[in-house]
Amino acid sequence: MGKVHLLSENLVNQIAAGEVVERPASVVKELCENSLDAGASSIRVELLEGGTRQLQVEDDGCGMTPEDARACLERHATSKLADAEGLKRIGTLGFRGEALPAIASVSRFTLTTREPGSEVGCRVVVDGGRLVGVEQVGAPAGTRILVEDLFFNTPARRKFLKRPGTESAHASEALVRLALARPDVGFALASGGRQSFSVPAGQKDLRERIAAALGPEVFKHLVPVDYGRGEVRVSGQIASPDYTLATSRGLYTFVNGRFVRDRGLNATIQRAFADLTMPGRQPVAVLFLEVPLEEVDVNVHPQKLEVRFVDSHRVFGMVYRAVQEALRTSPWLQRRDASPAASEQSPPYPAPAPAPLPFSPRPGFAPAFFARTSPAPAAGSESADSGWSVVESAPPPEVDPARPPKGFFSSLRVIGQFAATYLVCEAPGPRLVLIDQHAAHERLKFHQLREAFRQRKAAGQAFLFPASVELPVAEARILADHLEEVRAIGFEAEPFGGTAFALKAVPAPLLGCDYRKLLTDLAGELLQVERGRAFEQAMDGVLATMACHAAVRAHQVLSAEESRALLDALDAIDFNTRCPHGRPVAAELTLADLEKQVARR
Repeated sequence: MGKVHLLSENLVNQIAAGEVVERPASVVKELCENSLDAGASSIRVELLEGGTRQLQVEDDGCGMTPEDARACLERHATSKLADAEGLKRIGTLGFRGEALPAIASVSRFTLTTREPGSEVGCRVVVDGGRLVGVEQVGAPAGTRILVEDLFFNTPARRKFLKRPGTESAHASEALVRLALARPDVGFALASGGRQSFSVPAGQKDLRERIAAALGPEVFKHLVPVDYGRGEVRVSGQIASPDYTLATSRGLYTFVNGRFVRDRGLNATIQRAFADLTMPGRQPVAVLFLEVPLEEVDVNVHPQKLEVRFVDSHRVFGMVYRAVQEALRTSPWLQRRDASPAASEQSPPYPAPAPAPLPFSPRPGFAPAFFARTSPAPAAGSESADSGWSVVESAPPPEVDPARPPKGFFSSLRVIGQFAATYLVCEAPGPRLVLIDQHAAHERLKFHQLREAFRQRKAAGQAFLFPASVELPVAEARILADHLEEVRAIGFEAEPFGGTAFALKAVPAPLLGCDYRKLLTDLAGELLQVERGRAFEQAMDGVLATMACHAAVRAHQVLSAEESRALLDALDAIDFNTRCPHGRPVAAELTLADLEKQVARR
C-alpha cells in the first residue's frame, strides 16, 4: 500500500483554521467582514471569557437562503469571486470562502439566518466540522453566528491562547479597525455581559469614530488629510505631535477600505513625523488609501492583513507627501513667536531641534560627548560597566571606559540656562558642560521610583476628590486587568463605567501630570507583560514612563537653587549618564576645543 494519501476534508479544514483562525479576534474579524460584505448597517459582537468559551456576531445584512447557508460551510464556497479575472480586482473584504468552514471545524458552530423577504429562517448546526442538523426557525432578518468552545478539538492550538482579558482586547481591536473603516455602520461589543465599545451608524465625521477608539482627548488634536494624484488618493486624519502614544497602536492604515498591517506604510508615516515627535513616542494617524483594484494584490496573507502594491514606491511617496502637507498647513505648527514679516520668510513648521551646543561648529569639528562605549541598555536596566567615555566623533572610535569621578556633578559651577532647556556649567579643567535638564531629572525620578517599587514602599498621594479619566478602549481593558500591578507603583484607580476610571491617588512625584496621557502610556507598557516580556523588565518600562511625566520639561525655567539641587542629586544615584530612555544627560566641550572655534590657537 502506498504511503501517500489524501487528507480528510475535516482535517484539511482544521489545517486551514490554523492559518485563518489564530484566536477569537480572528473569528471576530472574519465574521464581521462577512457581515459588511452582506450590506449590514449594524453589527453586534458578544464575548464570554474573551471569546474562547462563546463568541456571537449578529448583523442585519441580506441574510441567506437555506441552500446558501449549507453551501457556505463548504471549503472555497463563496458568492464574492467567480473566476481568475475577478482575483485581479477584488473589491470585497472576503473572497476565498475559507473562513466559515475553518471556524466551524474547530468549534461548536451555529448559523442562524433569514433573508428580509423570507417568512422563516434557517439554522445550521456544526460540531467540530461535523454537520449536526439543519432546520427552519423564526429569526430576524440578517445573520447570527454563534461560536462556542473554540479549539475544543485542537488542544495544541487552544493552549497557546492567552487569558480572557488579553483575548478580549485583541477582539476589541479587531472591531475597532472595522469601525474606523466604516463610519456608516454601527458596531457594538459586549464582553462578559458588559458593553465595552459602541458606536452608532451614520457617523459622518471620522473624528467621532477615532475619538471612540482612542479616547475623547484625541478629538481636538485631529487634522484632516486629503491628497491625491491621478487614481491614487490618501485621506483621513492625523493627530498633532502634541498627541502621541508610547506604542504604534495609534497607526491605522486602510487600502481600499481594508485594514492592512504594512511596515512600509507605518515607517513612511513615522518618517513624516520624525522631526516633530519626541524619541520613543509614536504618532497617531488613520489613513485611507484609494488605489486602483488592479494595482494592489490582497491575496498575499492568510488573514488578508497584508497587501502588495504594483508600484509601492509611488504609494509610499503619496502617503509621505499627504502627511507632510497636512503637517505643513496645520495651525498648531505655526511659529508662536514669529512676527508677521518673519512668518512670510520662515517655513510654517518647526525648525530642526537645536543642537546641544549654542554655536555651529566648523566642518570636521566634533565636541566631546559623554557616552557609553557599548550600546545603551534598555530602559531601567543595570550594568556593572556603566561608565563614561570621551567620544571625539561619530561613529565613536575605540576608547577606554572611564567612570565619572565621584562628586563630578556637585563640582560643576552653574553659569546659567540656555534655551530654558540646558544648564550651562563650568567644570574643572577647565571644561564647558551642558546638562539636559529633562534627561537629568528623568534619570533622578526613575531612580527614586524604582527604589520605592523594589522596596515595595511606593505610596500614592490621595486626592480629596477622585479624578475621572477616560481612556481608549484597549488601554482601559489593559488597565482593568492589571489593577494590582498599578497599585504596586502608587496608583489607586477603579473602573468607573465604560472606559472611564476613577483615579483616587497617584505617586507624589506625578501630582499635576496629564493623568489621561500617563495612564494611556502605562497601559502600553503593561501590554508588554501580556505579550511575554518579563514582569520586572516591563515594570522598568512603566517606571521610566512615570519618570518622564514627572520630570521638568524642556523650555522650563529653573531657578539657581533648583539647578544646584538637581546637579547635587545626580551624584547620589547610579548610572547618571543617560536617562532611562537612553538619551545622554550631558555634553562636554574643553577649553582647547573652544579656543579653536574662536581662532585663539
